[in-house]
Amino acid sequence: MALDLKNILFRFYLKQFFPPDFSATHSLKTQNKIFKKVISHLSGTQLGREFKLSALKCYDDFRNSVPVTRYDFYDGYIEKVKAGEQNVMTPDRVLYFGKTAGTTSGKSKLIPITRHTIYNTHLRGTFFGLSRLHSLDKTVDILSHKNFVLTGGVYEKLSSGITVADISAILMLNVPLPFRTIYVPSVELITNPSWDYKLNKVAEIVSKADVGTISGIPTWHLAVMSKIRDEIHFDKLNNLWKNLRIFFHGGVSFEPYRKHFNELLGRNDFIFYEVYNATEGFFGIQASLHENDLLLLTDTGIFYEFIPFNNYDHTKAVPLSEVKVGIPYVLLITTSNGLLRYEIGDVITFTSSEPYKFKITGRTQEYINAFGEDLLLSNVENALMKTNTKFDCHIKEYTVAPLYININAKGRMQFLIEFIKPPTNPEQYALELDQQLQKENSNYAQKRNNDLALTPLEIIIAQPGLFYKWLELKGKLGGQNKIPRLVNNRKIIEELVALNGNK
Repeated sequence: MALDLKNILFRFYLKQFFPPDFSATHSLKTQNKIFKKVISHLSGTQLGREFKLSALKCYDDFRNSVPVTRYDFYDGYIEKVKAGEQNVMTPDRVLYFGKTAGTTSGKSKLIPITRHTIYNTHLRGTFFGLSRLHSLDKTVDILSHKNFVLTGGVYEKLSSGITVADISAILMLNVPLPFRTIYVPSVELITNPSWDYKLNKVAEIVSKADVGTISGIPTWHLAVMSKIRDEIHFDKLNNLWKNLRIFFHGGVSFEPYRKHFNELLGRNDFIFYEVYNATEGFFGIQASLHENDLLLLTDTGIFYEFIPFNNYDHTKAVPLSEVKVGIPYVLLITTSNGLLRYEIGDVITFTSSEPYKFKITGRTQEYINAFGEDLLLSNVENALMKTNTKFDCHIKEYTVAPLYININAKGRMQFLIEFIKPPTNPEQYALELDQQLQKENSNYAQKRNNDLALTPLEIIIAQPGLFYKWLELKGKLGGQNKIPRLVNNRKIIEELVALNGNK
């Protein structure tokens, strides 16, 4: 009875303090307030003084006087913060550096994380997500069972006192004490920086727990579940955890894994709930239980701007009030920890403006345009999902790169895929995938017309564990680290192909 009362009180708390009002009117009003608040907050910092933020009168002043920034712009400021200087990017004390994966570029990034960032952005976004979920399903009772969470690690403590860690580990370290008891495994174990150490320990612990929800990146959960099944030999996840009902997922597109997870489960009322939380902020939550559109979180201390992805280097950014449905936008954020008009690298496309709903459709550094095809991640994900359904197969990991045109041969796309359940006829699978990709992207179809510039795509089947081994060699196992899906050069795929034993 106590647990039932706990859930009732929690539901009431969420409804009162995190009301799920996502109307356009409310969102625009909130964004206007956040813009003024963040600019005022940063105006006295070294960064704010250099950009004369205190002199700005309106948004147009801000847009016209502050450039769009990427991470390299902050190198000098980050070094000062690392050394212990105060009031450089933010007036708040920097407690942590959130370490991003940097898998594509090879260079990890350090994002300043303050108490304000933790509680008013990340945890606030978490509670908005829980509030939305509770409003969509009245039977949700997340406090009755354990939440199996997979996080990144805590890596080091600098001489300045700042801790370097993955954002997921930082959030675990700051989970409010009343909620600590619902998490499994322990904070100390799950934030250990060694993925191999965690994999062996976590599998044993969580297999014995009463797990009701799981949270994290799908690929890493599959690794743990594979480890558990090797030892326990369960058939369905609900044979192992009879109360398992919710998977909070993010970090990678879930579509390539949805069919496999559905087959792993043993109940029809299971909830897959997507959250869009990155090191730089918490941006979106799933809009409903029956669609994968995301609601833009406009009340988590982040001011948003959007640059049309087509020709985005030469186009002025627009605020939320000016976005249009159906146009891919590069996402810019301005935040209280000193990120000004910062390009996080994601491309989103709005599907609705009442309320503001969107899909993540790509990455600025994760697309392919080697032949004028402008291939987005969403094109590839959709084509793979439809092809996998037709051939009844499952994918674990994959990456795509162009094989360039030369004097002797036309170009083509190369897919390196590690299957959980491979197709019985890989050649037919490749032909179907090529057809689906043409349906998803008219530019690709045009280049494929009569093999004008491109020949049919090529599938290379990866050995089991190939991508895991590659990440291990890069020192990037676990945590926020992900396989680059679309790469506009051949460096990564050639490393993987060589590791795979292909010539």
